[in-house]
Amino acid sequence: MSQAAATPCSLYVLIVTIMNLPDLYSELKKLGVGDNEIYLHGLYGSTDDNEKLSMTIKKGKYIAVWEVYFKERGEKHSIVEFNNESGACEYYLKSKENELRWIRK
Repeated sequence: MSQAAATPCSLYVLIVTIMNLPDLYSELKKLGVGDNEIYLHGLYGSTDDNEKLSMTIKKGKYIAVWEVYFKERGEKHSIVEFNNESGACEYYLKSKENELRWIRK
């Protein structure tokens, strides 16, 4: 019976930040964003998605789809779809931060 030689091993730790809707809402509040400026699937923010950056969750063919868009005059524009909540939340937050930079200049 042979023994395997002991070899040093390196341990790499990958830290992944996962953001969900409550986290996103909390971050938006820290930025001073009012509820009337956002729509997060009717759970947070405004009661309607008109004239603002919005996120909804819809049923895809096999999985849920998170949709981020801007709705103007009843029509959705700049629609981006995600197959996970974290990606959609990160995108929404970055988009809102960019929007605020332009507004607050």
